[in-house]
Amino acid sequence: MRLNILVGILVGAFFIQSGIEASSAEEGWSQSYSAGYEDQQGSFAGGSEIMHLVSHKGKLYAANGYWMDSRWVIPPEGQKQSTQVLRLDSSDSAWQVDLDTGKSNGHGLEYMKGNVLKSVTFTREGSGKMFTKPVNLLVMASGSNFEKGGAVSSWVRDDELGTWHHSLVRHGSSVGGIRWVPRDMEIHTDKVTGEEKIFMSLGNPGIVAGTYDQSVPGKIRWDRHLEFPFLKEGSFKTRPLGITVANGTLFFSEGGTIFRRIDGKVPTYAKVLDFHEDTDTDVGGIRGLTTIKNPNGPGQSLLFLWAPGDRSECQVKRIDPDGKGKFTVHDEVKLIDLMSATLGAEVTYTLGAHNMMYPIIDKGTGDTVHLIGFQGNIRTKKNLRWKGSALYAGALYAVRREDQTYKVLEVNNSYRPGKRPLVSPRAFCFSPFNDSSLFIGGHDSSRKVSDNMAWIFKAPLEVALGKREGTEAKVSGKLLKPDPRLLGGPVYELRIYSANEGRFSNLIQRFREHTDTIFKKHGLEPVGYWTPNEGPAKKRRRFIYILKHQSRYDAYRNWVNFSNDKDWERVLDQPNFQGLLASKPKSIFMEATDYSKLVQNDIEGAGGIYELRTYLTSPGKLGLLNERFRAHTAAIFNRHGIGNVFYWNAFDEPQSKNTLIYLLHHADRKQADTNWRAFIDDPDWKKVLRESQINGAFLAQPPERIYLRATDFSPLK
Repeated sequence: MRLNILVGILVGAFFIQSGIEASSAEEGWSQSYSAGYEDQQGSFAGGSEIMHLVSHKGKLYAANGYWMDSRWVIPPEGQKQSTQVLRLDSSDSAWQVDLDTGKSNGHGLEYMKGNVLKSVTFTREGSGKMFTKPVNLLVMASGSNFEKGGAVSSWVRDDELGTWHHSLVRHGSSVGGIRWVPRDMEIHTDKVTGEEKIFMSLGNPGIVAGTYDQSVPGKIRWDRHLEFPFLKEGSFKTRPLGITVANGTLFFSEGGTIFRRIDGKVPTYAKVLDFHEDTDTDVGGIRGLTTIKNPNGPGQSLLFLWAPGDRSECQVKRIDPDGKGKFTVHDEVKLIDLMSATLGAEVTYTLGAHNMMYPIIDKGTGDTVHLIGFQGNIRTKKNLRWKGSALYAGALYAVRREDQTYKVLEVNNSYRPGKRPLVSPRAFCFSPFNDSSLFIGGHDSSRKVSDNMAWIFKAPLEVALGKREGTEAKVSGKLLKPDPRLLGGPVYELRIYSANEGRFSNLIQRFREHTDTIFKKHGLEPVGYWTPNEGPAKKRRRFIYILKHQSRYDAYRNWVNFSNDKDWERVLDQPNFQGLLASKPKSIFMEATDYSKLVQNDIEGAGGIYELRTYLTSPGKLGLLNERFRAHTAAIFNRHGIGNVFYWNAFDEPQSKNTLIYLLHHADRKQADTNWRAFIDDPDWKKVLRESQINGAFLAQPPERIYLRATDFSPLK
């Protein structure tokens, strides 16, 4: 009796020290990861989404992402927080950051999403010679986008050293809507040549292959040329989402099409299925391509989700080999119907199978079941929505059995108002820790603010498969508040647009008739709108404006809400408002200097010319420059008819260390030249300039200036 009590006390103490309630760990759901903390090495472990879970050599790894997370949008240290690989060493330990892709690529690239994480096994050398012992590698891949271009990188883990080796797989232009977004990878052995290769989707550019090579760092040598499509065919219209091997053949999906590889020295590809329907590249069309046992005969079938666009019903489909080299198509179930029946609500849209449909053996029956995470918009029962969206706030997944029956379950039991939103399981993985449990990770940001919303739960397998009910986990952790500096304000934002030739008037019309009104609806307060007063035609097609936000964090939230506004989406759908910009808008956030209000002049009446000036200082000189303006320059400006309107320093790093931006006013353009000549010749200014720069000039380069005229709808006239 005493022994049983002692064991109970010790077990309970173990779970308490691990941060897990004993009852939850034994009987039901427990939370394994809640984003937003510093790990044992002081690295920030966060994320808006968990995109992959992978068991590798006795440990569990997760790939997170930072889409719609403020650490990506508002970098706390100047560099955006890139996707990470997290590591779990034991079932009840804390997750540690194993790889930070932004700090581990050597090219200054930044990666928003953990697109691919997979444990792959090579059995042959590149020549086709069999290994005496298979080689197992953990491979991560992610896409990076930059001005008019993009790249896909891979990282391979050195399990002995605990380090990762980076390879730049491919890079190129993003013109024409090309997206460099890897999504899946698979090992395949060519039946003709005997070559074993790893195949990876790069996004719209296509499929690339690589071989195992012991002599190169990272052990994978990526081919210099794309495997498919070939040069004459150009890029894919939609990014490929799935790659799998069935019956010894490599398949991949793109849009509404499934291709198969025809092996040989010069491989080719052929379509085995084509729905001949346009697909939304964000949704993808055919999703979750998975190999399963053929229920109607020998060999293997392909299971997938058909989700063509914004009215997706998520039809689960299957194609079976017919024994004659072709396939028959079968509809199994619509996830929209399963969701509606489960919630007793009207569902208008569903999306699922972010990755493959995860296979796992039901130990009770010996059958292989497949798990499909999904999400959806609900029109009724609005109290079950994720606030600010139509999405159901819980995390639903379907369990598919071999007899093609389905059961819908939910991570951490049914959502109810007041519970923390989870929104869509994305990744599943059977525990590598010999505890017969299943780990599930997820959240889908869906263009909504999602700071630290990534999560991972675990449950005994019989609970996760719905064999018995499990207790609900008490969700640990709180949604972290942003850095206090991000909550202070106001903060201003300077934005510069460059219009395409012949489209400048349409850009002005869009702002006058629509944008300005929608800005105000979402807390984006216009300070002024201007157009250049002089310069060559290309520079005169610029549109410049300044917004005021309550704080830097509010600016982030305001822009998200503006971008999701239905009225704004309808504006963008109008043909005369499409294709207006020649390049991505330039944006810089600013905070007013402590002397801006002290030296500010009232602008009497409408008219006149504004002058926007930008100074970049040498290291350590910004404070001295501000002091000179505070004590001398602004007053001398006044003496010569130069009106002081605003003075700002850049808010975000690294510009905050060297940037002063200010706005002046003159009676007219000719008077501006007169004012500046008088200022430069002023004896007091000459003395201030000489004495202040005894130890070197303040500016690292000549000032940039633009003369501006206010538009008819500008608050500042």
